[in-house]
Amino acid sequence: MQPMKSLISILSLLLHGVHLFIIIFSVIGWMIPALRPYHLLLCLMIASSWFVLGANKGWGYCLVTDWQWNLMRRMGRTDLPSSYMPLLYRSITGHEGDDKRIELVTRSVFFCSFLASLVVNRELIFKLPEIVGRYFL
Repeated sequence: MQPMKSLISILSLLLHGVHLFIIIFSVIGWMIPALRPYHLLLCLMIASSWFVLGANKGWGYCLVTDWQWNLMRRMGRTDLPSSYMPLLYRSITGHEGDDKRIELVTRSVFFCSFLASLVVNRELIFKLPEIVGRYFL
């Protein structure tokens, strides 16, 4: 049974890395010209998770958080917050935070970043019908 616990711990650490990558890239990816289309795609994926999947699973639903919470529960953790950001806040500061305030800041930063991505990708967005038509119609 010990090898399974080790594998679960490794997978959980891997998901922490995935979360951190998603968070950092979603905040600053729009600033790097070569990465702007990928940032826009990530923002669309996050918004889809929050609002499309979230319509059935609960608003703000994150597939990565769901996977990680399942692993952490298998490791015996029961004190998990409703989302990843309060857990990250607690891990960094060592203090309990106001989960609603943390979520508000998270959403605000995301929407500002998404808006910035829409602005810097506006030429790509306007060319999209032409690009899609060239390959799919």
